[in-house]
Amino acid sequence: MSAPLVPEKLLKAVTDDLQPVTPLAPVWRRTLWVLAVSALVFAVAVLALGLRSDIQSIPTWLGWGCSAIEFLAAALLLGLALRESIPGRSIPLGSALTVLAACIVYQLTVGYVTWRFSPGIPWENQTFADGMSCMMSDTMLALPTLLITIWLIVRAFPTRAWMAGMLGGAGAAIASDAITHLRCPISDMRHVLMWHTGAVILISAAGALIGFVWGRWRA
Repeated sequence: MSAPLVPEKLLKAVTDDLQPVTPLAPVWRRTLWVLAVSALVFAVAVLALGLRSDIQSIPTWLGWGCSAIEFLAAALLLGLALRESIPGRSIPLGSALTVLAACIVYQLTVGYVTWRFSPGIPWENQTFADGMSCMMSDTMLALPTLLITIWLIVRAFPTRAWMAGMLGGAGAAIASDAITHLRCPISDMRHVLMWHTGAVILISAAGALIGFVWGRWRA
């Protein structure tokens, strides 16, 4: 009589360790959970902190319209992050970087067009503290979205946690920038590039780092 393919002790150990697992919700539903948090942050920030002082100089399509499109771009990034977090549903690195680059180009384009309509506070009158204040504001507004996205990513046990974290950080940062577009009165492109685009890049890198560290710890 041939020996069993799986030793009885090993089979018993595996059987004793089995526990019911709650299945993951579909990516679209998990994305909506994150977007609900982002929308709440958006509403609170606009209502509590107010709009930029030159908002009347900016056409509605450029102000609220472009901000809404940027929020949708954030939704795309967050959806990709949550898809990437599911083993077996990874997306090509080139595609992820292309989407991320396109979102940053869009942010810069909106900033440039806004600058043409309303120069805002002159670059010469700005201080280092003004720039740091903007970057800190962007980071704080992105934090709730980033935290819930990272939590959802970790629950799915991704094989490339750094990639999911990068996309999640980028989505949170772009959602935050959609608010900043309506709030920050400084339109100069040097300010936008250094402090606002800089915040997007740093938050994306932070998400990638969190994912990388978690992946190494899990291993």
